[in-house]
Amino acid sequence: MNNQLVALPSRLLTHLPHSLQRCGLALMACFCALLTGCTTDRASLATGPKIRLQVGDIKEISMATRADTTWQLTATSDNQEVVDVSRKQPVAATGGPPASTPGPAVFLLKGVTVGTARVVFSEKQLGATGDGQVKKTYTVVVSSK
Repeated sequence: MNNQLVALPSRLLTHLPHSLQRCGLALMACFCALLTGCTTDRASLATGPKIRLQVGDIKEISMATRADTTWQLTATSDNQEVVDVSRKQPVAATGGPPASTPGPAVFLLKGVTVGTARVVFSEKQLGATGDGQVKKTYTVVVSSK
């Protein structure tokens, strides 16, 4: 009885035209691709290079700035509970007020809790509304120590 149940689908398939057999295989392949596509995690959907941090670690990221001082460079995290982003202030050599020397802007990325966040660096003119123009995007993965 069991042999007859197993043999039935194979007998049905052999009597189908070749084009229908191919169509069935293509549908099965599409179905499998759809299932594997549904299992991607959030980190794989993000763009840009990946940075790995442990909770409490701080990483410095340098970004080139424009010589024109009417533009500002900002960095934001889409998940501030996971990654804290701040700008490192330049310090004068004499210990006085912060120096305003041209050069790259340095940002500090700190791993706060375990998770994944996107950090977007963008620039816009002073006083302009909106998010500005994206310069670089990082995916930051924070793990436990």
